[in-house]
Amino acid sequence: MWWARLTDVRPWHTELLNEVERGRRERYLRPDDRDRFTLGAAVTRLAAGELLGVPPERVPLDRTCSGCGAPHGRPVIEGGPHLSVSHSGERVVVALSGGGPVGVDVEELSDRLTDEIAAQVLDPEEAADLRGLGPQARRRGLLEYWTRKEAVVKATGDGLRVPLADLRVSAPDEHPRLRDWQGRAGMASRITMHALEPGPGYAACLALIDQPDARVHERDAASLLA
Repeated sequence: MWWARLTDVRPWHTELLNEVERGRRERYLRPDDRDRFTLGAAVTRLAAGELLGVPPERVPLDRTCSGCGAPHGRPVIEGGPHLSVSHSGERVVVALSGGGPVGVDVEELSDRLTDEIAAQVLDPEEAADLRGLGPQARRRGLLEYWTRKEAVVKATGDGLRVPLADLRVSAPDEHPRLRDWQGRAGMASRITMHALEPGPGYAACLALIDQPDARVHERDAASLLA
């Protein structure tokens, strides 16, 4: 796990990006969005390059969408390691695993976490757990549920093509785990989840498939990016 902050970005990081990535970067209208994408790509290439023993610009990173073939899909490194990237606010995180599929999600605590979002994310039992809490505690609980579920669907490769309300995860004050997935019998036993440490004002979770004994290391990416 590699954590970066927006303040870590440097002009030379764009030199690590390939032509497709540079084009995608330029389509972002807001500077912070361009920086988040740049950091995710740079950290991926630098960290994976170290693991593979190749220069970062030669990491075989493919962004082809499995649905339409356009270069806006989730990043995949041909031959491994497995990869997942997430960013929100000032945080960017990259997860690499040599043992199997991985999904990571980080989200910033925000007033934009509304009841409309909760209706899309929570199943009825989870919604009942948050009912009666104060506004801040309810937003924090929703954030924990959200990051846990999104980490799982990123690990499986489903992404937001599946309703997050079909997944049921443990309560925010419990160790993260997938309890059930409607229509996916047996998936809960294959998923291992880990709460991460993104810093105050954020929630983050890691999900691994068929890696129950994996050790998780969180590292500061500033040394990679310096």
